[in-house]
Amino acid sequence: MEAHLDFKVIDSIKGLLLHIHQEEAEQSIKEGFEQHVQHLDTLDILLILQELNFDTNSFSNEDIKKFFDMYQDIYGQSLLDIDVPTAAHPSHPIYIFKKENQFFESLLVRINDQIKAIDQDLQHPTDQLLLEMKQLGQLYSHYNRKEKLFFPILERYGVFTLPRIMWADDDHIRTLYKGANRMMEKIPDIDFKHVKQAFIDLEKACKDMLFEEAYTLLPVAQSLFNEDNWIAITMESKAFGYAVEVPEESWIPKDKLAEAEEINTEANDTEHVRFGGGFLTIKEANHILNNIPLELTFVDKNGIFKYFNEVVESSEMMFIRTPTSIGRNVGMCHPPKSMGKVMQIIRDLKSRTKESETMWFKKKDQYVHITYKGLFDENEEFLGILEYVQDIQPFMDLPREVKRELS
Repeated sequence: MEAHLDFKVIDSIKGLLLHIHQEEAEQSIKEGFEQHVQHLDTLDILLILQELNFDTNSFSNEDIKKFFDMYQDIYGQSLLDIDVPTAAHPSHPIYIFKKENQFFESLLVRINDQIKAIDQDLQHPTDQLLLEMKQLGQLYSHYNRKEKLFFPILERYGVFTLPRIMWADDDHIRTLYKGANRMMEKIPDIDFKHVKQAFIDLEKACKDMLFEEAYTLLPVAQSLFNEDNWIAITMESKAFGYAVEVPEESWIPKDKLAEAEEINTEANDTEHVRFGGGFLTIKEANHILNNIPLELTFVDKNGIFKYFNEVVESSEMMFIRTPTSIGRNVGMCHPPKSMGKVMQIIRDLKSRTKESETMWFKKKDQYVHITYKGLFDENEEFLGILEYVQDIQPFMDLPREVKRELS
């Protein structure tokens, strides 16, 4: 998708943005639109603007917005006006996404008011500030849904730059949020100018992301995604949570809902297949894998995320997995900052420099233990990598006395 964009066309749009940035005569800019823009479709324009916005520091969000405004003024329609049936339904992903961003915008205003009040009076109570910062933390759910549900589908359509850059920006905002929140919790035992600057940095990053989502992510997704894509996002969003309350009434047509929830009962469910030292039906094997007390993930030899078992609901998993990510390159399943570590693990296991790799960490009341193991067949051909994740806290809590009897 991104590769087909003509460099001459991109340079032409870049020139137009430079004219807008330099506030040149409106008539010459309109002539530039007629010469370089009017023959392009909406998606191409959006992708070109996205590339230019990410690849250079020459343009501001205001320049991009002026481009959109001039397009609407010249052609009588907005680049953001992309028809998606049922998008106005309160449970549709587009509606929810926009409503959450409105919620974040209002929170930033209220937090800003609290910061000003404390700056003027250091004895001003901080309860409301901390409460609203906690609510702003719901951006984690918003970003997680975007990264794990929107991004995989964009990649299937050949859009790769947008997910990579935006995920890195999301991680930057998460870091800024943690820092600002920790500082606010230390008021009044911290110089308030540091708290104020931490929020200024967070506010700017959040506002930039709100703009990028409104002027790039959503319109690109609306241009590309079909109804099945939106259904998949709707069905899997609950696992990541929401920043706003979502109505129980679904926008999904009943026939589509039944189709999406239908359990696959192929004939091979009763056909026995050789597994290890015995025979199992596909149905039996599936239920066994789903009852092993480990979260299993398999990435094939080409680095494609191919399988995960379903021990619990996605929302209850230690590492949330959903069907939308199936078929995604494993490198794209992780934040950009983790790419080096992921690729090193793959290289070590594939080359057999290591037979396995393990790591562990605390996560709330869980002690998460992860193992990555390279899989090879009887001919020593590399098949892929198996990841298994387990909460080992229950083992650490076992009493010291030996138990050999049934309960």
